[in-house]
Amino acid sequence: MSYSSEEETDISDSELDEYVDRCYEQLKDGIRKVKFSDEVYRCPYCPGKKKLVYALKDLLQHASDVGKGSQNRDIKHKGKHLGLVRYIKNDLAQQILMLKSSRLKSDLAERGFDPVRVRLLSTGGYAVVEFKKDWSGFYMALMFEKEFEVDRHGKKDYCEAPHLADELYGWVARDDDYDLKGPLGEYLQKNGDLKTISDLVVDEKRKTGLLIANLSNTIQELRTRVDELESNYCKPPAAVIQKDEMQ
Repeated sequence: MSYSSEEETDISDSELDEYVDRCYEQLKDGIRKVKFSDEVYRCPYCPGKKKLVYALKDLLQHASDVGKGSQNRDIKHKGKHLGLVRYIKNDLAQQILMLKSSRLKSDLAERGFDPVRVRLLSTGGYAVVEFKKDWSGFYMALMFEKEFEVDRHGKKDYCEAPHLADELYGWVARDDDYDLKGPLGEYLQKNGDLKTISDLVVDEKRKTGLLIANLSNTIQELRTRVDELESNYCKPPAAVIQKDEMQ
C-alpha cells in the first residue's frame, strides 16, 4: 500500500523516528540480513528490485535516496531505508573497517613485519600501522618504508601517481603528515607522538636512568632485608636466654 504526500503529513516525525529505530534494531539483531558476501551487500527491503546486490557505498546511496525521496512512497518503506542508512554508518562500516584492519595486520606480519596495531581510517583511504615504541619498532618501521620504496609504492610514488591510489602504498609518517589537514593529520595529532631521533635518544637515556635508579633502590632494599634477617637469625631467642640464666 502506498501513501500520497498528503497522507504522509498525517504521520508525525516522532512516529517515523520510532519506526526507524525499530528497523535499525532489527538490523543490529540480525533479523534482517544485509551481507551477501565479503564484498557484496543487498537491500533487505527491496527483494524484487532489478539490482539485487550492491557494493557498500552503492547500498548506502540507494538507502539514502529512498529514505529522503519526496516522491509518493510508503512512509514505512522510507523508514526502513532510513534505518538501513543508520545501520550502515553506525555498525556495518565499523565492522568492515575492523575486519580489513585485521587482514592488513596479518598480511604485513606474513611479509616479515611485526605491527602492534593497524587502524583503517573511516575516510581518506588511509591506514595507520603502529610498531613497538622502541628501537626495534623504529627499525621495523624503516624497513617497512624501504620495502615500499623499492617496490615503487613509497610516498613519492603515491604523490606522483594519485590515480593509482587504489593500490597499497606505505611510508613512515613525518611532520608533513602530522600537520596535514584531514583525517590522517587529525588522527596522528590525536594519537601520535612526533619526535626526532634526538628525542628518542633522550627518552631512551631517561628510561635507562630510571631503570638503573629503580634497580639500585631494589638492591638496597634487598640488602637491608638480608641484614635484618641475618641479625635476627644470629640473635638467641629470649626464652632460651632466660632458661640458661635460671640454670
